[in-house]
Amino acid sequence: MTTKLAIAAIGLGVVSFVLFVLAIRRLLTRQAEVVVTMLRRYDDRLGTFAQTLNDALTALPSSTSRAALDLGDDPEPMMRALELARDRTSADGAIALVTGGSGTPIVATVGLSEAETNHMARMGFPDYRGARAIEVAFSGELAAPDGLGPIRAGLVMSLLADDQPQSLLSVITREPGRRFSEAEVDALDELVQVAQPAITRALNLREHDVVPELDILTSLYDRQSFHAVLDRELVRARGASRPLTLLLVDVDRLTTLNARLGRLAADGVLLEVAKRLRGVVHRLDYTFRLGGGRFAVVRPGSELADARELFDELRGELAEHPIGDAGVVSVSGGVAELLPGEDGAAFASRADAALVQAKRVQRGSVVNASWDDGRSHVVERTAASPGERSIEG
Repeated sequence: MTTKLAIAAIGLGVVSFVLFVLAIRRLLTRQAEVVVTMLRRYDDRLGTFAQTLNDALTALPSSTSRAALDLGDDPEPMMRALELARDRTSADGAIALVTGGSGTPIVATVGLSEAETNHMARMGFPDYRGARAIEVAFSGELAAPDGLGPIRAGLVMSLLADDQPQSLLSVITREPGRRFSEAEVDALDELVQVAQPAITRALNLREHDVVPELDILTSLYDRQSFHAVLDRELVRARGASRPLTLLLVDVDRLTTLNARLGRLAADGVLLEVAKRLRGVVHRLDYTFRLGGGRFAVVRPGSELADARELFDELRGELAEHPIGDAGVVSVSGGVAELLPGEDGAAFASRADAALVQAKRVQRGSVVNASWDDGRSHVVERTAASPGERSIEG
């Protein structure tokens, strides 16, 4: 009897163990099914979210592009258009060319070396033959900016309308084998359509006298261009209710430099001064050589303090880096801010009077021209050195 009970107990134990194992297995299988179902639902929701996000990103440029491309208030819409063109096509650089009234093209670039700019300017304007854009290839032999590879390809299209002077807008890539996509052509075309009115207004393309010519020695704008550009910027400043300043700079003791170094060496000094000046001006400034050692900077949107700061930067650059046998070159400056009702001739005359006063008081100083009771007077701020003082007179 005892043996039978033992056997029955063992049998019951085995059956219980088997049932336990089956229950655990079923539980695990059920959990696996639940996990699989949850993962599938998660994948479905993630896919739906990804599609929704992609649709939103795809729709975003078309819905916001016009607002983002508003160039109407930009003082330099051509440069802004170049920056946007480079960003929207993920390009390495961009260039704009517009035929000027004298036949000399107006050139603006971002991300290109001087050699690359000159090469593309010499290429001229392509015959589109009805195409929106043309893709061009380059040999890769042009000198690139330091640390960058050569130009490999470019995408070119007309910048202005058909009834305007010849023009182009081009984006370039330094990536070997890259091709511009149809979407990038669309983006560039949309940018051009939005930028055309602002660029046309800014350039005043129907006026023959707004195309500045270059000085042979320094490649800055020349004396003949100065008054035309100054008058144009004066009108723009008044129309936009923005300030406008004029900085005149003159190399001190240029006659002495000519006698000591010779004419050719003195010209080399002027060329170096022009390079230093070009290095400190803002991209919206217009820089001129007026003759001899005299230079001018027209600064749209700038106030008197900004022009004084520019002079200080140039003076500091010349003091810290002597120029060959000439050593430390000193410059004097005169600064004027446009006054209500003032014409270009009076504006330039006040800046010139301030420069003359600076040289009279102390070479290497800057004088700020102002207006008081209808009479011109100057307030002088000398070099920022110990013991120097400010003089009114």
